[in-house]
Amino acid sequence: MLKTIHAFIYFCLNLSILFTPSISYSFECINSQFLFDIKPGADQPSDISVVPNGDIYLVDGVNNRIIVLDSRGELKFSFGKQGGGEGEFKYPLGIDISDQGEVFIADSGNHRIQVFDLKGNFLYMFKVGSGPGEKPSDPVDVLASKLKGYVYVSDNDNHKIKVYNHKGIFQFEWGKFGEERGEFRYPGMLVDNEFNQIFVVDVLNSRVQLFDPFGNFITDIGAWGVLQGKFFKPKGVAVDKTNRIFVSDSYMGVIQVFTDLGGFLGVICENNQKRQFITPVGLYVEEKKNRLHVVEMRGSKISVLKLLK
Repeated sequence: MLKTIHAFIYFCLNLSILFTPSISYSFECINSQFLFDIKPGADQPSDISVVPNGDIYLVDGVNNRIIVLDSRGELKFSFGKQGGGEGEFKYPLGIDISDQGEVFIADSGNHRIQVFDLKGNFLYMFKVGSGPGEKPSDPVDVLASKLKGYVYVSDNDNHKIKVYNHKGIFQFEWGKFGEERGEFRYPGMLVDNEFNQIFVVDVLNSRVQLFDPFGNFITDIGAWGVLQGKFFKPKGVAVDKTNRIFVSDSYMGVIQVFTDLGGFLGVICENNQKRQFITPVGLYVEEKKNRLHVVEMRGSKISVLKLLK
């Protein structure tokens, strides 16, 4: 009992150190400038992607649709509705847009990936299969790679990354339930870098794992904790033009920045004060404008910030 009390006190002290605004020496800052919030009428949005002209594609999964906004956050159009047919969704969660302008959606409740053009027209879809002894697939994010047309899917409930080609033909997979390297406990958001390496948010293991394009483990980023460089419940991941890795912690309400090999760089700040977000999840770095887009799930909004360094 005494050990439990001491552990709880230690947790509370660490939490207060990280999140007391007056104690600036407890974390390193990556300063940003707040630009504007976007409130498009979404209900607990989850993920985001931005195309070269600045249009923003937001997954509004509770409302079974994708919202498309211009670079200022003004609504252009939306597409999708509840259902199991072509162009219909059942609680979609993740999004990625290929260099060819194909919009890939992880249609989680329908166990599939759907693909659209930039105007929201349905192109095709494919099922995310389940192997012997597996649960029905639960695709929570999708990543369209430049390498060999690979499409990476995080199958949350089966603790695997499943890889298809652009037309939905299965290629290979890796992972299983566990805490060791290359294992997952509910893998989530995905992003790649210029070397086609894959970053996977490993939610309950409180880390991000890095793999080569074929699923070979390279390194991991973070571990469970509440101090800088640690995660309580990581959710979103993004990479910028200098290969810095941005990770949102939905429980702590912060975004931390690392090198691509896991070295801690800092916490997203404004005026050298930690920037607090409301359940940050999906992230996107718009490289040309050096803008960070943050989906705040419980805030039902997107926060847009300019990265200052």
